[in-house]
Amino acid sequence: MQNQNLFLTTDKFSAVSFGFDKNTWSLYEDGKTFVLSVGPKYSYDFLYNAMEGIDDDRVELIVKAVIGDRMELLSADEYCFILDHTDEYLERARRVANRVVSNRDFLSEKDDNPYISVLNFSTVHLNVGEGLFDFLYADFDTAYEQCKANIKKDSPKNLVSLDINELSEEEKKLYYYVCMAETTRLFRPLIEASFFSAAFPPIVFEFTESSLLEYYQYLKTIQNNLMELFRYAFDENFADGILNCFSHRTRYAIYCKKNGLSTERRRTITRNISISEAENAVQNVTEGYIDYNYELDALIAQANLKNYDEDLTKKVEAVGITMADYIALLQYEAEEYETVECENIEQALELEFLQLLKNESNIRQCKRCGKYFIMKGNYDTNYCDRIAEGETRNCQDIAAQENYKKKMADNAAITLYQKYYKRYAARVRSRQIKEPDFKKWKYEAMTKRNECTDKKITVEEYENWLEGSFPNRKKPQQKAQN
Repeated sequence: MQNQNLFLTTDKFSAVSFGFDKNTWSLYEDGKTFVLSVGPKYSYDFLYNAMEGIDDDRVELIVKAVIGDRMELLSADEYCFILDHTDEYLERARRVANRVVSNRDFLSEKDDNPYISVLNFSTVHLNVGEGLFDFLYADFDTAYEQCKANIKKDSPKNLVSLDINELSEEEKKLYYYVCMAETTRLFRPLIEASFFSAAFPPIVFEFTESSLLEYYQYLKTIQNNLMELFRYAFDENFADGILNCFSHRTRYAIYCKKNGLSTERRRTITRNISISEAENAVQNVTEGYIDYNYELDALIAQANLKNYDEDLTKKVEAVGITMADYIALLQYEAEEYETVECENIEQALELEFLQLLKNESNIRQCKRCGKYFIMKGNYDTNYCDRIAEGETRNCQDIAAQENYKKKMADNAAITLYQKYYKRYAARVRSRQIKEPDFKKWKYEAMTKRNECTDKKITVEEYENWLEGSFPNRKKPQQKAQN
């Protein structure tokens, strides 16, 4: 077999590097929800720690080789500026995570950690498939144009030469950190254009239009190949439906055969029974962070202040946990996960896609927005429940209203009823017709309308009846005779 990468990107994009820190992809027991936990090292704290033990002149050389005259990255003022703007980072992080319909908050309301990557040390819960869909429909084209403007306006100036091979291991670590920080600064629109690209920020070593183009092509290659994979495995209309007689797994195998890929995917899976949810709740309260579960927070805070029965507290502590842990565990019991370490976008996408196959998910293309979505249970629908950009309601709701309006417009009987109803109501308001007579007419008119809709009478017959139902009004043929 040829290339073992499912999205056919291996060794094609040498300017783009990953693996600076590993993220974990953890699947819940139900197989329908997973957690992506982003590593903690995408932070300025780790960058500044990397400088320790390196001579100042060597630090200056390494930094100037990456960012040139922009030496303020090393200054205390720059560090304070970053700290003062962490709220902006958090808000950007939430915008990125909300695209995958995160059902839990994953960051505290306040933070004082300086981030290089917006998703640094975040934990996002999402339904299997949403990360894929987000990447599949990400607008990398617009983001690429924004990055080109960044490069032209603010690329590093007056770089010094540096032989990477002559750097010590500690110096190389610093070099990679500075490269990552500069990549994130200049390529931010592309990196934050999708959830997975934000979760796996790249490292680029030359900040030119050429390297930017390579990163853009890398993302587009994955995106295009992911679309083809979806069409092969799930699309009912692909190849005129010739593959619909096969299971999704068989269709996936056909895709692999066509592209010379092995159907065998190797990953090291770790099974974990974790109480991290409870521990995080206790930690947030202890550190003064505001969480979404205020009632639980209050109880944990009371436990931290030892405002519980002393005898109960001693019994709890005797089994190896604090009273705060005990309170949190009553809310968050241990959960079992299958956890896999991921180094790049492709690995995360691959895990999520294969889980869709394992779940035997039924995926359909929305007839309104054209995007793929997972059909839930036995509910048969042609429309997704996403809210499209610029809309306030999801496609299902909008389509239902549009279909109703169309049905009304196409039903001649309803149109006639509404026309004559307005006329009759006007006569009631002008007191030409009494209210009881109007109610009687409305009942009869609705009955006739339903008969017309059911084709028991013709539209012409219904119209003649409506015309003749008006008191003191001559029929059309009578008008003609006069």
